[in-house]
Amino acid sequence: MKSIDLSAAQSGSPLFQSIWQTVVDGMIVIDHLGIIQMVNPATLKIFGYDEEELSGKNVKILMPKRYSSEHDQYLSNFMGGGPNKIIGIGRIVEGKTKSGREISMYLAVSELMVGDQVFFVGILRDLTEKVQAENEIIKAKEEAEKANLAKSHFLSSMSHELRTPMNTILGFAQLLQVTDEKDIKYQLYQEATQHILKSGDHLLNLIDDVLDLSKIEAGVIAVSLEDIDVREIIDECIDLTKFLAISNNVKVKFRPEDRGKTFIYADRVRVRQGLINLISNAIKYNREGGMVSLAYRKLKRKFVRIDVADTGYGIPPKMHDQLFIPFDRLGLENSVIEGSGVGLAITQKITRMMKGDIGFSSSPEGSQFWIDLPIGNTDNKLEINHKDLTPSIDGSLKQTNGRILYVEDNPSNVALLKQIVNKVYPGISMDSCPSAELGVDYIQTHRCDMVFMDINLPGMSGIDAMKCLESLHQELPPIIAITADVSKVTINKIKQQKFSDMIAKPINLLETVEVLERYL
Repeated sequence: MKSIDLSAAQSGSPLFQSIWQTVVDGMIVIDHLGIIQMVNPATLKIFGYDEEELSGKNVKILMPKRYSSEHDQYLSNFMGGGPNKIIGIGRIVEGKTKSGREISMYLAVSELMVGDQVFFVGILRDLTEKVQAENEIIKAKEEAEKANLAKSHFLSSMSHELRTPMNTILGFAQLLQVTDEKDIKYQLYQEATQHILKSGDHLLNLIDDVLDLSKIEAGVIAVSLEDIDVREIIDECIDLTKFLAISNNVKVKFRPEDRGKTFIYADRVRVRQGLINLISNAIKYNREGGMVSLAYRKLKRKFVRIDVADTGYGIPPKMHDQLFIPFDRLGLENSVIEGSGVGLAITQKITRMMKGDIGFSSSPEGSQFWIDLPIGNTDNKLEINHKDLTPSIDGSLKQTNGRILYVEDNPSNVALLKQIVNKVYPGISMDSCPSAELGVDYIQTHRCDMVFMDINLPGMSGIDAMKCLESLHQELPPIIAITADVSKVTINKIKQQKFSDMIAKPINLLETVEVLERYL
């Protein structure tokens, strides 16, 4: 068989030369042995070679090694009269550049007869970016479907979680309502009240978890960083979870370091929130009579690690990847253990907002979670005894006389504040107005020693009412803002007015008493 030189074609027809040099797709001509005879400039650009580096080489140089033997077999079978698996068929294949990077390509091969010799012409197009984009779309779709499924599970379980405490609250409230006052026993009253309070707290926690997650994901939660005593914040969190530990028959152990104080630089509220989540999980998912151990230590990279370990049943390895996915309770949606499935997701997000991180390890003997937070400054720390700051409501009644006005449209909220005031200051009378407009008129025509102003009112808001009162240019009593919206925007609006103080809903008994003592 006479050998034919194709290189002369490149210097032949001006039209062929122009097409060969400018076509955007790669073009390669090989012989029946797979030896490269011709390559156009687009091919050289795609693979990063110079022409002399490819001419005379086997085309396998442009393939990942795992495909090279298959290519030889295809050519051998075709030349021997076997089945055609390549010629005239377009398909997506993998190529390899000079740097070793693998790329996705569309390749179409056709047979070319020149005299009595067989050549093959390959036309190829780089699809790397297109394939990557398609893969990202597929991945995003899978993640969206996974998140949607998790939210569906969440809504199903949340319906149960919300109805359970509501059933308790409404049930015991109705029981108290229908019980004759002469027959009601103190023990029944106390038991019903405890159930209502516990269920109310649980319901509030569920709502807070969902709202916190949405605020974090929307980027509307900011952190206020300060130096925090690690031992003090851990003690505080243990104290806040002690009743949960007692009710689950789980012991909580904390052995602080004796080498002086250790501080972290973080947001006190968010650290407390994250640690309570971890301690609560360690208690709830523990064994009967189990143990929760807390410890902390300094790391070399200027961080402090807080460990929370339990003696529970551990987390199955196949579920480790799902642990920080919101609304995913790892198959415990219908269990008796209360939860929303967002606690760990919130803890992870707020920890990272404070430039920290969270991790865990688990075995059938128990799990250990840890939070790493930046180390704080140990200089010039002021010792504060929080017990000295707690107001007393132990029944020692105050003898102050006077009048308080509560501008609030919800009768239950009015009744609650009235009970608090009557308990601490029985000599003070309390009036109420259901709208800001009526409240402004009342303040102008009546003497008030103190005013509680709800912010979210029908018609004029509490903030607008305050603006109206300020414009009167008359001496005003202390006016306390009460709001269920504790977003940064609302708090800033409150601070811009001349409110004396602020209380967040739901009203905290001790905080309210403290405010009363401060301004009466």
